[in-house]
Amino acid sequence: MLSDGSVDGRRVSRMRIAVGVKSATEARYYLENGAAEVYCGLVGMPNNRLPMENLQGVAHIRRVIALARRLKGRVFLALNDILPRAGYERTCGWIRSLTDAGLFGVILKDPAFMSFLKATDLRPYITLSTLSICFNSKALEFFAGLGVSRVVLPMQMMPENAGRLVRNGLAIETEVFCQPFYYGVNVDFLCSLPCPQTGREKSARAEDFPCLLKFKHSQGGFYMPMPGPDYMLAAFYDYYKAGVQYVKVARWPNSRRQMDLFWKVRRLLKLLDKGVSREAFIHHGRGVDSRPMQYGKSFTYKPIA
Repeated sequence: MLSDGSVDGRRVSRMRIAVGVKSATEARYYLENGAAEVYCGLVGMPNNRLPMENLQGVAHIRRVIALARRLKGRVFLALNDILPRAGYERTCGWIRSLTDAGLFGVILKDPAFMSFLKATDLRPYITLSTLSICFNSKALEFFAGLGVSRVVLPMQMMPENAGRLVRNGLAIETEVFCQPFYYGVNVDFLCSLPCPQTGREKSARAEDFPCLLKFKHSQGGFYMPMPGPDYMLAAFYDYYKAGVQYVKVARWPNSRRQMDLFWKVRRLLKLLDKGVSREAFIHHGRGVDSRPMQYGKSFTYKPIA
């Protein structure tokens, strides 16, 4: 990045965009259109996504890494699940090999694996997955001791409760989801994402999305209320103003919907970079995406052409 905030003459937002990808084609698309980073999983390596949402082999991620190096972007490998102890050495071997090829970092959830990794000579840039539910500064201090360099804040956390995490004094960067477009009312750190792949199907493991399931009690079911669009736009505005460095566009099986969300995130960042007031941002933000998240439709598998 140059002193004027540009990359190769292209103006960039002070909040950079990280996008999940399923192919080198997607990686090229997002990196050429303003993403600073892409992240991806590999089939056969636990990463909290369905096989169809992962790259299909090591050769594929090596192509993504080579592409990102040409486009001055970064690549992360997602390993954001509990990893089997029997596979620690093998996983470290893959991280070492891919880091040598230009992989920038890894996204982890499992503190046991982080502890194992710390005992090796590997020192990758570690992003702490939102599934680690790091809700307070003491938890952040614990993960800092395991080598974490960035934390993805839980999507249920609002800016008014995140001050000590954002201004942590530990040189740990912060990342958030774009709350107006991506939000689950339930804390879902044990979620293995049994999401239906069409609006008609039901998962064998759950009748609905864990992040939206109702709670059962003696008087019947209770759903956590979904915050309104004004509140969620205000949350994103406040995180930007607080100095959060990255906004995350999650991996979606529906690539067209993900592309749509990416461009809408860019539109919101353009408003923020102009320095509009909170009220003006909420007003204009309402027109960026007036649709609900449409979970069933959004999660239908539609790869990019």
